Amino acid sequence: MSLRVQRLRSPDTGLRSFTVVDGHGLPVWPIEEFLTHLVAAGKAPNTVEGYARDLRDLFEWLTQRDWDFRELTLEQLSEFFGWLRRPKPARRAGLFVLPGTPAALEQTTLLRKRSAVASFYRFHARRDDRVPALLGELTGPRATGGYQPFLVHARRGGPNAESYSPIRLHAHRKRPKTVTGEQQRLLLDACLRLRDRFLILLLFETGLRLGEALGLRHSDLRLRAGEVHVVPREDNVNDARVKQLKPRVVPVGDAVFDLYAEYMEVEYGALDCDYVFVNLFGAPLGAPMTTDAVHKLVDRLVERSQVAFSPHVARHTYATRLLRAGVRIEVVAELLGHSSSHTTETAYSHLTVEYHRKALVSAGVLQEGTNRS
Repeated sequence: MSLRVQRLRSPDTGLRSFTVVDGHGLPVWPIEEFLTHLVAAGKAPNTVEGYARDLRDLFEWLTQRDWDFRELTLEQLSEFFGWLRRPKPARRAGLFVLPGTPAALEQTTLLRKRSAVASFYRFHARRDDRVPALLGELTGPRATGGYQPFLVHARRGGPNAESYSPIRLHAHRKRPKTVTGEQQRLLLDACLRLRDRFLILLLFETGLRLGEALGLRHSDLRLRAGEVHVVPREDNVNDARVKQLKPRVVPVGDAVFDLYAEYMEVEYGALDCDYVFVNLFGAPLGAPMTTDAVHKLVDRLVERSQVAFSPHVARHTYATRLLRAGVRIEVVAELLGHSSSHTTETAYSHLTVEYHRKALVSAGVLQEGTNRS
């Protein structure tokens, strides 16, 4: 029976969420209970959607084998990750895949799915002693129940170790994609509207996530201070969110505010709306822009400029520019809104190597061009 992810919207709050339904349109209750918990915990709609899609895959696989998730063993769960590596047409029951068939998913995607499955099992293990926490547990007190994670005796550091995952997946991080200064100019020149040009420039000059930019209010742009304030809000009608609800302040240059002023004067005009980025050239007029609208805009800009680009590429470009200019990684982490500088260091580790190479060359320990083709 085929499962699918279905979008929901609360009639009371208007907030967007997701669920997983079976072929009869009925919710898959173990997933629904977990997703309801995520919504109550304040997770962003995009995060909930990601969990829904990952758990849809898990229950699709369980349905094929007629297995109950509560009775699953670690050995059986390991088969799930092999099934995920198959091309989608080959995931049907009874099909054999030849050895050497290229994996359909990258390791980073498998890591994300493993994390979703681990969170799902931790949630249910804390509510039901019959459910094992197959992929280990996080630190922190358990809400209810007296369960012990499966294979807890084999945990590195003993049963009280802080974290453990018996199924390990390793992935090599790819270098974050960036664009050059010339490519950035081509993208800006491809913008036919001041609003679009301001949005793209803002992303390049602040490193804001797209959701953070779309949630901006006019009061968040502090002209005299030269600052953009990222303010967490849970009532954005366009579902824009600040990740981890973490506020921060990003200094910006005059060029950003000059373009903002031109955009307000020429295109925004007397429109009565708190949001900075709104629909001005299509229905519903005056409504806050959505991520779907921006992705369509980006597709047009890529086609016109022939530059591979996404809002997250602008964020990577901003971070790379700062790190290459010698800005301390702790400062870059704060400006990006990362939970810790370790996150930044991991994402941009190749720049750390570049910095170390320059330091060795400056100290005379290494000659320029050594071991480089």
